Amino acid sequence: MLNVIVRSVATIIIGVLLVMQREVILPIIVQCIGAAFILPGLFALVSSLLNKKKATMQKWQPTVMMLTSVGSIVFGLWLLLSPSFFVEILMMLLGVLITLHGLYQMMTLILARKYSSVPFVMFIMPLTLIIIGLAVLANPFDAASVPFVLLGVGAVIGGISDLVNSLYIMYRRRKQRASSDETVIIIDDSKEVTH
Repeated sequence: MLNVIVRSVATIIIGVLLVMQREVILPIIVQCIGAAFILPGLFALVSSLLNKKKATMQKWQPTVMMLTSVGSIVFGLWLLLSPSFFVEILMMLLGVLITLHGLYQMMTLILARKYSSVPFVMFIMPLTLIIIGLAVLANPFDAASVPFVLLGVGAVIGGISDLVNSLYIMYRRRKQRASSDETVIIIDDSKEVTH
């Protein structure tokens, strides 16, 4: 039961950090992703250098392994050294894609008006996409932190729920044991006597 309480408290702390310190947490997460690219890249690079002369490998395999390893290491270092730049670039790309998708839908509806009447309500979703895309482009870092805020709120709620449920179950078990007026006496390993 103690592990559930510790896990619940840790989940609540992580959730609060995600909500309150998202500007700090987001780059750390990107840096962890960078490290996740660097480590396998290093192992693959060392492996390709050690296996360069092995007869079981095709002539081109060590070269390809080295290139992909170096690419993985460079990308990982980029994420590790400039996480906020990566987050901003990614969010700007996402903002452009959302805006373009909204514009595409808007143009499709405008063209469809040549053939049939299109109710005004059909333009609400494309317009919403355009507004969201432009908002992401205007402030990419805040847009990137929104999912982490939601994740943080979910973690806090989940942690509190786990904690309350665990404490309630622990309370009910203790109460049940205390109210039990049955005494068990163990005489030896094979026999139990109940009074």
